[in-house]
Amino acid sequence: MLRILSLKFGRVYRCGKFLFIVALFVILLMNTHNLLASFQRNELTDRRFIGLNKCPACFGTSWCRKFMNSQVTFEMWGRLRFLDFFNVKNVYFAQYGEPREGTRRVVLKRLGSNQELAEIDQKICKRATGRPRCDLIQGMYKTEFARLNGDVRLLTPEVVEGWSDLVHCPSQRLLDRVVRRYAETKDSGSFLLKNLKDTERMQLLMTLAFNPEPLVLQSFPSDEGWPFAKYLGACGRMVAVNYVGEELWSFYNAPWEKRVDLAKQLMDIAEQLTNNDFDFALYLLDVSFDNFAVGPRDGKVIVVDAENIIVADKRLIKQNKPENYDVWYESRYEECDKEACLSFSKDILCSRVTVDHNYYAICQNLLSRFATWRGTTGGLLHDPPADLVKDGRLTALLDECTRPQKQYGRFQAAKELQEYLTELTQLSNTNR
Repeated sequence: MLRILSLKFGRVYRCGKFLFIVALFVILLMNTHNLLASFQRNELTDRRFIGLNKCPACFGTSWCRKFMNSQVTFEMWGRLRFLDFFNVKNVYFAQYGEPREGTRRVVLKRLGSNQELAEIDQKICKRATGRPRCDLIQGMYKTEFARLNGDVRLLTPEVVEGWSDLVHCPSQRLLDRVVRRYAETKDSGSFLLKNLKDTERMQLLMTLAFNPEPLVLQSFPSDEGWPFAKYLGACGRMVAVNYVGEELWSFYNAPWEKRVDLAKQLMDIAEQLTNNDFDFALYLLDVSFDNFAVGPRDGKVIVVDAENIIVADKRLIKQNKPENYDVWYESRYEECDKEACLSFSKDILCSRVTVDHNYYAICQNLLSRFATWRGTTGGLLHDPPADLVKDGRLTALLDECTRPQKQYGRFQAAKELQEYLTELTQLSNTNR
């Protein structure tokens, strides 16, 4: 009976697969004219397509000349608009060309799904008129984004606190850094708002409120050693960043030595974002295999999605001394039936000097046996060699880093795990 059912299911699956291919072929055949037109035109020069017509309710204009001069072009599949149905995150791969530098691959982001972008328009209109629909450009000039005019000297925490994760608990030092490093103005380098044009100021504030990822990349640039993708520029609602490489998930079944090296780099990232010379703690609130990528040449791990990051100013915390500010904070492991979920309190992350959140996030969602992603379990360090299984140290450190059994156990486990992974990496390099 079971065999008969399996045979029937197999026939249904093959039949469904065949019908899907036939349907796709018919769609392609019916849209042959549109397909040919897609390959002939460059939609990245279309003001409406890239959202330039929505400015200043947009993310910037620094790369508009490059877009309009056709220096930025979609790679082949990106030109097929019917595939946008599957591209929920609105992330595209493109080629960018400079006469003296040749072409290179870049990533274009709309910084949200179509629904999220439509919600931005509605929120702007509600802020301006109280209604969900309005003339968007006129509406921008009636919002708080425009009321911060050139007479306001500084962007202050009282104005923007809570707008997004980046400024959930902003300090003046952080905001000065954001304004000073704002890349969508020709006169960057000053922390004074009056040095920005009205449109630039509105674009900065809108980005800060709705998706601060570009501002994270600008404020903590890769050129200074921060583990983020390099910000290139924006035109309308299309932002360009450098292409890093394949996503971390592609290395899930890579050779053990490679996975150990990647795991070590991930723990290094957790340490750098937690403890650095600038006394800014950057806490990753969304940690999954899709949010990291690996360079094809140097094998370097980079954070490629920086929208959900809280920045806590440790100097300000030490200065203000909120309740229990000097008590070490341990993130609590909780059972979860979803992928890549984390338990945290934003307010606590903003009020403690010593926090283990980044170690917890990396260990739980990426490295340990508790990590689940796309139907798999076991994490990046799954199936270690037999001698490491017998030794038991790696498993013990990963477990303690994820579900600590001792008070402050995760802090110690994270430190020892980082050292142990370094030893394993050096050992594998020696044996090559």
